[in-house]
Amino acid sequence: MTNFIDLSSVTDFSTMPVAIRDRVNSLTPRERKYFRTMWPKSGVLYITSKPGIAKSAIARTIAEKMGFRYMDLRLSMADETDFKFPFLKEAKDGIRDIKVSGYAVPEWAFEANQQPTIIHFEELNRAPQFVRNAALQILLERQIGDFKFNNTVLMMASGNLGDEDGTDVEEFDNALNNRLVHYSHTLSATEWIDGFAKENIHSVILSYIKAYPEKLYQNPTENTKAFATPRSWTFLSDFIVQNFGKESTPREFITDLMEVAHGYIGNGAQRFIQYCQEMINITIQDVIDRYDKIEKELDKYNRDKNSELINSLKEYEIKKFSDKQLDNVTKFLKRVGEDELTAYLLHILDNVPDVSDAKVKKFMQNFRDVLINIKRINKPSDSSDKKSSK
Repeated sequence: MTNFIDLSSVTDFSTMPVAIRDRVNSLTPRERKYFRTMWPKSGVLYITSKPGIAKSAIARTIAEKMGFRYMDLRLSMADETDFKFPFLKEAKDGIRDIKVSGYAVPEWAFEANQQPTIIHFEELNRAPQFVRNAALQILLERQIGDFKFNNTVLMMASGNLGDEDGTDVEEFDNALNNRLVHYSHTLSATEWIDGFAKENIHSVILSYIKAYPEKLYQNPTENTKAFATPRSWTFLSDFIVQNFGKESTPREFITDLMEVAHGYIGNGAQRFIQYCQEMINITIQDVIDRYDKIEKELDKYNRDKNSELINSLKEYEIKKFSDKQLDNVTKFLKRVGEDELTAYLLHILDNVPDVSDAKVKKFMQNFRDVLINIKRINKPSDSSDKKSSK
């Protein structure tokens, strides 16, 4: 549950509670720039990008990190009454009763005033004009009729690029443009991975984008409506995780992937499917017999593939390997994570009857530091020694 902080007495950044200022420091440079632009409530933060480049995601992330509620209003699907609803009320002019019109405040506006909130007006340049005008009045004046938004409510807007990204947009005139604070929103593969994907995206997709960062976004083509973006990669990841599990491997989902991937990422699907097939096709026998020839391929693979290969390696008797094969296995183990290496060495210690065998001993000496650490961790404490001696 988000912990909201009372900002009602804050007048400028210098009077902001230390807890909030600390949260600002936790933002990425781009997130910090956007938050600091919203904070003065002077001018309107307006970010534009191609579709699927995480405009909504970064706004939501800023809100979560800062302890603000996040509201998104999708203007292309909104109606004017979502922003102000007209009604009639009775009034007296001293002589007679007359009916006058007013505006009811929408529930979302009332709720925004109850706690620190970031309101994101999405697709500003794709909304019908009457909707856009209603939204702009709120963005620029920070009020609806007599209702005024609190100092704890921050606002921003976003839009698409138009011809450059194949979307239909309305061009703003100079007067409006001068009231907006314009930023071109981009998202590198590194930013996406560090800021979102590590925690939320299936590891196979994560390792693929790490190996091929240029595949994160690919422009649509004439023969497909689907195309790769951070958003569509996230959708595909959700498909894999919800149907096969977060720890699933390509062997489990490759058949379904071949059926659906194109619908998510368009022409980007072919290379990703090939990548998953390569992960399946490289076996532990390839590691044992021809490590040098497949080393570059292994560079592309993730922890899951290493774990799969190590589990397969446990099925082999180490004393039956040739010197060349042992050398290949040693090279492979030196590339995996320390926890995976430790697990394999413990397997050898627990399952090989004679670890003093010359071949086994020579092999284990390649990992002397890890073995010393294993021995230190498993060494009985002084207290347990004393108890055992009694």
